[in-house]
Order: sequence, then C-alpha cells, then structure tokens
Amino acid sequence: MTEQRFQQATRASFLQSVPLILIISLSIFTGCAAPVQTYEERAQSLNRQLMCPVCPAETIDQSQADLAVQMRELVLFKLQNGDSESEIKDFFVDRYGASVLAEPPNDGFNVLVWIIPPLALLGGIVLVMIAIRHIGAATKRSLTSIEQEIDPAEMEFYIAEINKELIAFEKSQNKEDSVKHNQAFEKKEPRG
Repeated sequence: MTEQRFQQATRASFLQSVPLILIISLSIFTGCAAPVQTYEERAQSLNRQLMCPVCPAETIDQSQADLAVQMRELVLFKLQNGDSESEIKDFFVDRYGASVLAEPPNDGFNVLVWIIPPLALLGGIVLVMIAIRHIGAATKRSLTSIEQEIDPAEMEFYIAEINKELIAFEKSQNKEDSVKHNQAFEKKEPRG
C-alpha cells in the first residue's frame, strides 16, 4: 500500500512540474531567438551603406539634401515592398554607379583599395627594420675600425688620462659641495 502511495505522489509531483519545465524551456528558447528588425531599422542600416550622390563624403543617413531624403524614402518603400538589401543596393548602383556604395566592392579594380594599405604598412615596417639593422652594422664597423687603429699601449695611456680627469672632477665637486655647505652653515649662525 505504501508503495502505491509513493508512486501516486511521484506522478503527481511530476505532473505538477511539467508546466514549470515548459515555461522555463520556452523562455530560454524565445530569449535565444534572433531579434527581428523592423523596416525602419533595416532602412536605417541600409541608409548608412549608401553615399549621397550630391554631398561630399556623406551617407544618405547623414545628408539633409533633397536627393538624400528621396533616396531614404525610396529605400524604405522598396523594403516594405519586399526587395532585399542587395536588390536595393544594385538598384542604386545601376542608377548612380559604384561610388554610391559607402564600402567599395571587393572585386575587380576595387580589390586594390583593400590590399594596398596593409601592404604599404608591411613594407614600411620592413624598411624601418632594414634601416635599423644597417645603422647597427655601420656602428659596429666604425667601432671595430677605431679599435683596430689604436695601439693597446696608446689605449692604456688614454684610459689613464680619462681616469685622472675623473678624479680631478670628483675633487672639484667635493670642494664645491663643502663650500656650499659652509656658506649654508654661515647663513644659519646668528649674528651678534
């Protein structure tokens, strides 16, 4: 009898948890769905991709020219009538040429627009590296040639002279420091 009650309680708790599991799973799956863009949002995105033919360096989204306003309205109209973004772009390219696209296409001659800047940057880096190596090699060559020209005995003479100069300099610095110290001390003594 107790086993029967246990099975009934288990079934009841399972049946009570089914709606909760369904609600949680539905909320998870609906939260993961891609957001649906409205016509206006799609039109605004497309407006940022099309250049105004009469305004220098402005997209139709930025421009306030009459032509840009008409183009924005036409984009929205075409989207509402079911045209895809690529069909709308092709329509404007046919009418105004490829210069109406804010981002140049990746084919034909326009590939150079995408390839040349990175290649120029890479070439500049290579040239700088070559120049640095050349300067380093020239410095090593000049130091080696100087060392070869100076006799070791003569080098010792120069090093001894430099050491004498350093000792004399240090002594003069010590004298200057003691003079400054004495002057500071004299200023502190009260005059009577």
